[in-house]
Amino acid sequence: MKDFGKLLTASITPFDNNGVLNTDTFWRLCRKLVHDKSDGLVLTGTTGESPNLTIKDREIIYSTAIDSVGNKANIIAGTGTYSTSETVEITKMADSIGVDGIMIVTPYYSKPSQLGILKHFEEVSKSTNLPIMAYNIPGRTSTLIELETLVSLVDDIGIHSIKDAVGNFEFSKKELETLKDRVDIYSGNDNETIDFMKNGGKGVVSVASHVVGNEIYEMMELVKDNDITKADKINEELRDLFNALFEEPSPGPIKKILSESWEDVGEPLLPITDISTDLANKIRGFYKKIKEK
Repeated sequence: MKDFGKLLTASITPFDNNGVLNTDTFWRLCRKLVHDKSDGLVLTGTTGESPNLTIKDREIIYSTAIDSVGNKANIIAGTGTYSTSETVEITKMADSIGVDGIMIVTPYYSKPSQLGILKHFEEVSKSTNLPIMAYNIPGRTSTLIELETLVSLVDDIGIHSIKDAVGNFEFSKKELETLKDRVDIYSGNDNETIDFMKNGGKGVVSVASHVVGNEIYEMMELVKDNDITKADKINEELRDLFNALFEEPSPGPIKKILSESWEDVGEPLLPITDISTDLANKIRGFYKKIKEK
């Protein structure tokens, strides 16, 4: 089975002042993320503002990432939408460009049944030989992929991995106990990464790794080496930043601190807005404290 790695970054999409995809900045961002220990880049997902992207934008994003990092990182395309036919169409396009895997979110807004979710993934799996990551985020989709359905996705459809952004660790713990030996399971929330790792998870699909990738990678390596005391210490140092990055709608917070600490990546496109001054000051302070250690 293909190994996506431990630290995957859910990449933002940079835009210029006119709201147009900034390809040059994105090319450099991919390089930066891989330099900062990302094993893979998850593109055009929630953090990448996928609802605002055209098919042409997606083509440019996937091809630019491949051109930027080559075989130095896995490129995983978020191709899921609320339409099965559209998801299949985008998946085929991403496959033809040469990505390493795809991520399929539970269809949002349409709120399918568990059977509908299974059939959605089945249709997508028929359209590609690429490994599929199932993205479970009921807070955004209004529908939980239940544990029994996840077992069917693994056993019957053969998904490669799960991104768990459920936000209920009791559910996630049962999922890990049931499936960790059969499928790679990633935390979809930075503040739960260490708990996933301690319970047999593969790693994280991270937002914070845009700015603290080296620190997150070190923490995960320490858990892997069973040096839990040091791993807990790093996690505690990162906790305030992890939480602050989601106090207002993402990707507003991460775009703000990334623009300040690296290079201007533009503001989110509406309906997501730039963050408040108070939150910007808070995030700036947490980031500075981490980097001064």
